[in-house]
Amino acid sequence: MTLPHLPTGLLALLSAGLAACSTPQSSGAPPAGLNAEVAAVMDTFNITGVGLGRIEDGRLIWTRYYGEQSPGVPVTAETMFNTASMHKAVTAELALRLVDQGLLDLDESISAHYVHPDIADDPRHEALTPRLLLTHQAGFLNWPFNYDDGQLAFVRDPGTGVYTYSGIGFMIFGRFLERKLGTPFPDLVRTYVYDPIGMDGASSVQEAWMADRVAQPTDAEGEPFPDFALDEGYWNPADDLYVTVEDYAAFLIDVWQGGGVSPEVRQLRTQVQTPLREDSIWGCDGGAMDPCPEPYGHSIGWFVFGYGDSLNLQHGGNDRGEAANGYIHLDSGNGLVVLVNGANGLLAWPEIVDAIDEEQRFTTTFHYIIDKFLTQDSG
Repeated sequence: MTLPHLPTGLLALLSAGLAACSTPQSSGAPPAGLNAEVAAVMDTFNITGVGLGRIEDGRLIWTRYYGEQSPGVPVTAETMFNTASMHKAVTAELALRLVDQGLLDLDESISAHYVHPDIADDPRHEALTPRLLLTHQAGFLNWPFNYDDGQLAFVRDPGTGVYTYSGIGFMIFGRFLERKLGTPFPDLVRTYVYDPIGMDGASSVQEAWMADRVAQPTDAEGEPFPDFALDEGYWNPADDLYVTVEDYAAFLIDVWQGGGVSPEVRQLRTQVQTPLREDSIWGCDGGAMDPCPEPYGHSIGWFVFGYGDSLNLQHGGNDRGEAANGYIHLDSGNGLVVLVNGANGLLAWPEIVDAIDEEQRFTTTFHYIIDKFLTQDSG
């Protein structure tokens, strides 16, 4: 069965793989019975490693680690998971911090500094702005390989308000940013995001020092990819964020605290600029998804879910051998980091979230979307 591309901010885990016999490591006080529930999910879906971090009232109150980082090496607090598209949230936060310092205008044309060669002859490239790229309104498919000829092209005019999830849009933003500011993208992230927060266990570029700490991705049966190796020097603002549980939790807490930016810039995190309630894939289908969030959509870099007085910022990600999710409720300062090693990530992490966090309701969205397409494909 092949599912359509699902925005990784809304992805769940599907496959997991480590037997329940692994010995968990922890700090703090997780819910009673959590070990058994996580072990059952891991056993059912062939997940090899899990890292969890629970945030309450803006503090990381416990972490928990299960399974193996690689064969014979346990997952620990030092393990750096590939969290894939969770990099998009970090990239967006870099943008907001640059906006706050007057170094970036979200509505400036990027064409003065960077034009992707595939669209250089299309005059619509002049309409591209950081805002459109960071809210999935550029009018691109996800990556050039999603096109029949492998060449990037507009599938609609940029700025129409139609949601078209696109990793290449974030990559274009990264290329534009480093040319505009004369600094490599990974250095910008380190300077404006990681270092101020103290995220020593996070990297936006693959480097040799990480090799012994990175979780080795595993396939649908829980077997490690034998050819896995870091692609040293490679970076992608839309993908391949390597980070520990504690450091991503620190990132979420910093965002909750304001991220050192003005109130006006903070509002850009919560202002939905690409609505999803009526989207053909992610929409609420006339009430069939219950509850339907309000607001519900994409802001600058974040997925926004609203339920009454509760507003949730969230982003997730998955690649061929891992999946992840991190979120925080802006009203309570409560949140969760769920980092998982396992290829079939479509079902597991909502199950883990549901077992830990009674406050959240946004996994209803994931369960509904996944069930809709599973049913659709099998019908």
